[in-house]
Amino acid sequence: MKSIFLDRDGVINEDRADYVKNVSELRIFSCAPPAIRRLNDAGYQVIVVSNQQGVAKGIVSWEDLRRLQDEIDRSLDEVGARIAAYYYCTHSADEGCLCRKPKPGMLTQAASEHDIDLGSTFMIGDAERDLIAGSEAGCRTILVLSGHTRRNEVDNLICKPDFVADDLAMAVDYLLSEVLRTAR
Repeated sequence: MKSIFLDRDGVINEDRADYVKNVSELRIFSCAPPAIRRLNDAGYQVIVVSNQQGVAKGIVSWEDLRRLQDEIDRSLDEVGARIAAYYYCTHSADEGCLCRKPKPGMLTQAASEHDIDLGSTFMIGDAERDLIAGSEAGCRTILVLSGHTRRNEVDNLICKPDFVADDLAMAVDYLLSEVLRTAR
């Protein structure tokens, strides 16, 4: 099955410096549900891979993380879109785990569990750690500017994306046109 990896905060919803801790703080980008629907309609399963160290810090509970996921799913369901799976790294940055981006552990785990060919997959994220994780897993990468990274910072990235998009809608436009172009 064709697959696309998405980061969550900064790609699907607004990010917050103090973490998205509960549903009342969740602001889903208006372009995200229709963009994910377009991916689904094109035959892609969408998989979220997200660092969530707020859990390790005791700022976000597992229950709240699940409620946030349910609210995203509810929003997607309204337009007939769906996310096939969510993978979270809930370790703190100093734990040295293999799943926390920029390490590719969540992507390789998802690839194993969902029979994904990483070489034909894209990782869409808003930070260089997403690009590194995607590259190390063997994916092509798209950077969206709706989260951490600003356009004037792109040239200073060590890990360069295959494409830079303003938001998820533009990323999906590129991805679908690129897939069509290379299929010819």
